[in-house]
Amino acid sequence: MTNRPAISPKEQDALRTWLKLLGTSNLVRKTLQSRLHAGYGVSLSRFDVLANLYRAPEGGIRLSELSKQLMVSNGNVTQVMTPLVKEGLVERNPCAQDARAATARLTDKGKALFEDMATDHAKWVGEIFANLSSDEHKQIANLLDKLDQTKLSQD
Repeated sequence: MTNRPAISPKEQDALRTWLKLLGTSNLVRKTLQSRLHAGYGVSLSRFDVLANLYRAPEGGIRLSELSKQLMVSNGNVTQVMTPLVKEGLVERNPCAQDARAATARLTDKGKALFEDMATDHAKWVGEIFANLSSDEHKQIANLLDKLDQTKLSQD
C-alpha cells in the first residue's frame, strides 16, 4: 500500500493548471529560442538583454538595474553581456555617479539588429497565438493578472 499525501480536488486542479501553464510556456519559449537562433544566431537571453537596453534611457542603464528588470543575477547579466560587448552591439561604461557600478547601452549596430529581431519576434509571437481571439487574449491576461494579485506578490 502506497502512502500518498492528501491532495484536495482544488489542489489537484491547481497542480494541473500549473503543469499546463508551465508546459505551454516552455513550448513557446523553445519555439522562440529556436527561431531567434536560426534567424540571428542569438539566444532568447541575449534578445531579452537587448530588448531591455533598447527601452532604456539614451545614456544607458546600470547593470544592477538591468539584472532587476530581467529578474536574474548580476553575474548572469555579465555573462550574457560580455559577448554582446565584444560583437559591438553593446557599450559598457563606468557609472559617473558610482565608480563601483557600470552602465550599458546599445550601440547603433545593436539598435539596428534589435529592431530587425523585434520585428520578427513580434511576427513569431503573433503566429504562435494566432488561433486565439482578441477576447481570449484578454481573458488569459485577466486570469494571469488575477494570479499576480494573489500571494505571489507577497513573496
